[in-house]
Amino acid sequence: MRFEVPKYTMTYADTLRAVGLASLLEEITGKGVQVQDCGERFLLDTSELPPFEQWPPISPGYPFIYLKADGERPPGNVLDYEKEKKRADQLKDFRRATGNKRDAVMRALAEQGLVEPPQPATEYGMALFLASMRKGWSSDKQLYLWLMEDSERTSLWIAKNLGVVVSEEIDAPAVSNSQVFNPISGKGVHRSKPDSTTPGSISDKVLDPFAEWLKFRGAYRAMLPYRQDSDFKVFVIEPADIRLSQLETLHRELLQRNLWGSIRLDIEAALYLTQLLIQHSDVLGNSIALHRRRPAEVIRGLHQAYFQSLGTAAALMNYSFATLPSWFPINDRDDANAFIAVIREHIGDKQRDGVTGCLRSLREDRSGDVPVLQQYRKWLMTGNLMDFLEFCYRFALHLVGQWGQNEWARAMTTIGLDTITGRGYQMQDITGTEGFNNIAMAIRSATVYAMASQQKKQSPRREVRFGLAQKWKQKMKAGKEEFVAALCEFVQDYNWESEKMDKMDGGVPKHHKVKTQHLDEVIELIDKRGAELVGMLLLAYGYAKTAKADSPDDNFQED
Repeated sequence: MRFEVPKYTMTYADTLRAVGLASLLEEITGKGVQVQDCGERFLLDTSELPPFEQWPPISPGYPFIYLKADGERPPGNVLDYEKEKKRADQLKDFRRATGNKRDAVMRALAEQGLVEPPQPATEYGMALFLASMRKGWSSDKQLYLWLMEDSERTSLWIAKNLGVVVSEEIDAPAVSNSQVFNPISGKGVHRSKPDSTTPGSISDKVLDPFAEWLKFRGAYRAMLPYRQDSDFKVFVIEPADIRLSQLETLHRELLQRNLWGSIRLDIEAALYLTQLLIQHSDVLGNSIALHRRRPAEVIRGLHQAYFQSLGTAAALMNYSFATLPSWFPINDRDDANAFIAVIREHIGDKQRDGVTGCLRSLREDRSGDVPVLQQYRKWLMTGNLMDFLEFCYRFALHLVGQWGQNEWARAMTTIGLDTITGRGYQMQDITGTEGFNNIAMAIRSATVYAMASQQKKQSPRREVRFGLAQKWKQKMKAGKEEFVAALCEFVQDYNWESEKMDKMDGGVPKHHKVKTQHLDEVIELIDKRGAELVGMLLLAYGYAKTAKADSPDDNFQED
């Protein structure tokens, strides 16, 4: 049986409605529901609905957020907000007090048979978000109580709205509008100081209680709220072709990760979601159908909404959509592992296994780092190769700055670059040539490894080409002739320096040099593919690290 959910607003409100309906159908049938994005509508495929008389009692499908002011505690799925808030505060205070010593403290507690304070319920994050946003809005509570009051009336109301039965009109409680579930309504939509777009300005008669109820259900299965001081950033997972139960698994596991930040949050939410999707896929022996598909063909991406607190209200300050990174299709286990390896190289998984990604040295409180993170986010959103190479260039400048001040930073690896540029963008005709790799090795020796030698006070030492990346970038923009001249000048100086180092070692020719045929090969690539593409690829590989030393004078250590 197939149900259609039209996209009326093209925002996450449509997604919540589709996911909510899928959860309702699953509860009625006891069978799985496939959610498909078909452009202007969602299609929900499930088994035939049983006769109305055989329907089980239908639950509200979301928890009642209980406060003492609500009076008597209702039956069903109830979240005690004040109790869970106390748990969250205790855990926060514990982690703040232990700080960097948390691992040692946890080991000491384990030795005594103790554990850290318990985590709040998974739904607490949504409860905190609603508590901050509702400002008198309580439609979810009113509808919950109405649904629990009379199960027969509830089932008849649902059946009528699904078109299963014909009956007299059943008047459900009026639902007032909320920006949480309808992001294009409310403050901040049309002008900076609106006087007619408050949530209350939309008549209750316009809102369908059944549709809003589906959004309440969908929010607990696809929405991810994150607090930023007194503001909130909200993500909603947009399904492309996935079963509801699988979507719920991804949502639950992503919600359990301690994500934070602003730009970093955008990056990590997309990458961790992609990693979880691949880990739960059929390619790795699990259930999500990903074989021969790209991640965005299963989960299209993440809706993003930023709500800024105005004291007595909240304004929608930004709304966007980011597709899931889909650099290449996942055809087999090797593709899956390679995709995950790139994600781990970039952001790591420090919470789980202590791996620190190379983006970790970029901080949002440093003005120079912000454009680098923004460029990475831009690449995730566009998938454009030149956006990635621009990030590599900016990240190279960041690395040099960090190492120049003896601060920690981790370079990307040539293996990761091969995965992205080779499997994702088919650049093997450039990056797979001997000449390209020979000159990339020279750049690496004159920058990354030369800085390591200086810090270790080893001799003989190469001169560090601090301004190489900036100079080449300018020459690329000036044209092919300018860049080729700069490339030849670098190779000549580099080879002369290698000869000098050989003489200092007693005339033994052990230091790397660029051969004439290698330079000619790269110049030929520049003629065919353009100076900017080849030059940016050279910089990306030149400032990356290899799995092991690739020339006798390579002595760089990443930490």
